[in-house]
Amino acid sequence: MSVRTPIETRSRAIPVWAVAFTVVVFIVGGVYFAGNLAGENPPIGGGGGGQDVAAQAQAIISQAQCQSCHGPDLTGNIGPNLHNVANGPTSDNLQELGASHPDDWPNLWIAGTDPAVAGIDRGGMPQFGTTLSEEQIATVVEYLKSLQ
Repeated sequence: MSVRTPIETRSRAIPVWAVAFTVVVFIVGGVYFAGNLAGENPPIGGGGGGQDVAAQAQAIISQAQCQSCHGPDLTGNIGPNLHNVANGPTSDNLQELGASHPDDWPNLWIAGTDPAVAGIDRGGMPQFGTTLSEEQIATVVEYLKSLQ
């Protein structure tokens, strides 16, 4: 029978540089995570950062196919003209909604899911609150209010 001799090993299991590197990574990650909780960091996936409101809104309008009813320049076709929305509703069916909700009537109208718009003749206008987020609707409204 042969006698086996043990292989010599170092006394430290983890090198100091590896421990230091790990600590730095955790500190940097923690600072980034804490900044995200406060909303200070841009999204990693490129959630539209750097795109202006007009470009974002036009992309949403195109996705929702608003031009099919409101025309290619949103001046009206089957649906009403969407210019001068900042001055209040131009359609007769929306006058009461505009009077009772002067600041957010366009958001309510586009979403179409709020009880405030129940009973108003939508004239074929879809309820976009089921397909667009509140943020997307707010972006479109901000853009529409800029159109003269």
